[in-house]
Amino acid sequence: MSRAICLEPACRDTAILFGDGAGACLVSAETGFARIADALLASDGSFADALRLELAGPIQMSGPSVIMQATRKVPRAISELLERNRKQPGEIAVYLMHQANRNLIARTAKSLGVAEEKFFVNLGRYGNTSSASMLIAAAEWWQGGPPAGPMVFAAFGAGLNWGAVLAE
Repeated sequence: MSRAICLEPACRDTAILFGDGAGACLVSAETGFARIADALLASDGSFADALRLELAGPIQMSGPSVIMQATRKVPRAISELLERNRKQPGEIAVYLMHQANRNLIARTAKSLGVAEEKFFVNLGRYGNTSSASMLIAAAEWWQGGPPAGPMVFAAFGAGLNWGAVLAE
């Protein structure tokens, strides 16, 4: 992200928030520690100007607008996914979210009515590593010995796009 953000102190919406990172995930129909049970993806282009990266220039973000949209849409996506699969939020062993900011994670936990401790957080070590953040969090969570039970992955990003995955 350091190549895509304005590093000037005046760029408060991005300069202090983002970190660099990378992630990858192998998905196989034959093997793995979990099965993808369901997924939900959504997009709302009417808020595209709130978070965008144009071909030339740094990432543009309206922080208040982005957090407002994310704190509304991510919990709704998770709730809809869980309802479709007849699961209660408390039945989920761990929530692995895009590590955008602590406020989003806390507000999502509160909205779902579950303890924040069910949400893996590593944001303090790396900052927001954008699309890599959830995979970095999942890798660190896995190294700690994953608990038995369903998992929810959830993310929010530019465009505005968001979604959630239920894995068992």
